Amino acid sequence: MKLLYSLFILALTTYSTAIAQTPMPPIEAYGELGQIRSVAISPDGSKIGMLRQQDGEELFIVNDLKSGEINGANTTDIKTRSIDFINSDFVVLSASETTKIFGFRGKLEYSASFAMDLSKSKITQLLRSEDSLYPAQSGVGRIIGNLTKEGRVLMPAYVGARNKGNPRYNLFSVDPKTGLAQIFERGRYSTNDWFVSETGVIFAREDHDDSSNTFEISTKRNGKWENVYKKENSPVIPFVLQGVKSDHSSLIVLDQIDDGEGLFELNWDGELSGPILAKENTDIDYVIIDENRIVHGVKYSGMRPSYSFFDKELDASIQTLLDTYPTFAINIMSWSSDWSKFILKISGGTEPGNYFLYDVKTKDLKRIGQSRDIAPEWIADVQTIEYPARDGTRIPALLTWPPGVKDPTNLPAIILPHGGPESYVQLDFHWLAQYFASRGYLVLQPNFRGSTGFGTNFKLQGRGEWAGLMQDDVTDGLKALTSMNFVDPERVCIIGASYGGYSALAGGAFTPELYKCVAAIAPVSDLPRMLDSVNEENGDNSWVVEYWKRVIGDKKTEKQKLIDISPANHADKFQAPVLLIHGNDDTIVNIKQSAVMESALKQSGKDVDFIKVKGGDHWLSTSETRLDTLKALDTFIAKHNPAN
Repeated sequence: MKLLYSLFILALTTYSTAIAQTPMPPIEAYGELGQIRSVAISPDGSKIGMLRQQDGEELFIVNDLKSGEINGANTTDIKTRSIDFINSDFVVLSASETTKIFGFRGKLEYSASFAMDLSKSKITQLLRSEDSLYPAQSGVGRIIGNLTKEGRVLMPAYVGARNKGNPRYNLFSVDPKTGLAQIFERGRYSTNDWFVSETGVIFAREDHDDSSNTFEISTKRNGKWENVYKKENSPVIPFVLQGVKSDHSSLIVLDQIDDGEGLFELNWDGELSGPILAKENTDIDYVIIDENRIVHGVKYSGMRPSYSFFDKELDASIQTLLDTYPTFAINIMSWSSDWSKFILKISGGTEPGNYFLYDVKTKDLKRIGQSRDIAPEWIADVQTIEYPARDGTRIPALLTWPPGVKDPTNLPAIILPHGGPESYVQLDFHWLAQYFASRGYLVLQPNFRGSTGFGTNFKLQGRGEWAGLMQDDVTDGLKALTSMNFVDPERVCIIGASYGGYSALAGGAFTPELYKCVAAIAPVSDLPRMLDSVNEENGDNSWVVEYWKRVIGDKKTEKQKLIDISPANHADKFQAPVLLIHGNDDTIVNIKQSAVMESALKQSGKDVDFIKVKGGDHWLSTSETRLDTLKALDTFIAKHNPAN
């Protein structure tokens, strides 16, 4: 840690002169979505599409790299998610809206996809006239395959009337020119997913029957369904079917290894072999697949990304790129079908998550555009560190240091646990961490036990440890910083969202002496109530319910424990003021969780503010909701824990 301290001193003093000459970026530079996001390249590498913020509006833009011609549309009034190409003539925009469906409880995040014909600048909604669709479902705009010769895409969706029992998960073939669909294949009530070749061969259909706990993978041969793999007494899905091997000789699945994750082959006789791609003590962040889910490689987890590809030449080229820029986090976002060009998102150092076009043959790295209007000297340095937990386990974390600090001692601090909880933080431009660092705070983002990314054992140690081992790891991170005099223990706040919001409230309830203020965004506060909501939404027999039982606990057998670790039941213990922020369109954590917490704190005579974000979903997906949230946090932190 002393070496780490010395490195901080060297890094930070180099910024001090430049920062004195450059105005501090406004809050909008951090709170609004990036000026450029969701960048994709066409399969032939000739076009780049992106979502761009410009003059207070969002634009959907496609740039022809050869002609310089630009197509696009104004998407300011819709909640855009991502863009991708079907081919060089059609690009797809995915969007969603939070809505209520008559006859169904609560809200859902309804999604859709829109295809733009680049030759005509015409936009058409896909599946737009399919009357058979089940009314209450998300994920309607999902594209899982591309019938290249026919010029059509494959889209799964639930089908059935609301009063006819469980809907079936059918597969549709959709014309991007008209948006009209035809049934491609009918699924079961238990169907979860489809895998289809570009010529229309159905490689696999995945099913999980919640009532019988049966998991199956089937394939269609000579017009008949044949079982490839079957597992009974499986309350959760045993592994994740990812795609198909490039020579079509087997399916590729993601499964656990001794302490991590790996890719395995599942042959057509149902036999698993491997792992064929794996890294010791490391999870797989995501599997790299093409538009028809042919598996080409993996991105491994870690504080900085690393990759493995089946193609040795491509694998060597990507490794050379990573070795050339060893201090940056390089994320592969999109690629041409021949793998000669990539869209990369690069973070770290003075790069705030900017997008680049990388040419594999020439090794040319060209910036596509500036992601955020923040001067390089104001981009806070992010360090990857480890600190010891009380049982000796090394906890990986990110430490974001205030730019221009000359004397890194006794700083005000923000503890920022991540959501999930089975996720993790890695080197990136984090809008909250960067904002508060720019205002003079040291920000710690711990990857506590229960986080993914650092092996199976590390993740499983968090099961059933909400407010236990997981929270201890957060507390021990703060204690490590204060023991080194980096942080003034009298000037510490804890902020979190989703599970991180629970952790923030748990910090206020169970270690109240540590925090000057507590801010929770879309938090869980009452665990029995949350598990009841999961049951209501998914049904008692759902594998989703079983998953949350394993992560949190079983209400039937551990009811008192769940009551005891719910912050809403310990409002009397809070010493610090509390800020609750919750979007009224949150479909993941019901806003009632914040309302229950507010009521409990008020009844105990505690200082609490509750801000309801109009139009805010669980992810704060728009610039307006994100900026409103940041402004509320800024006012709250400045009042109760000023940096100066």
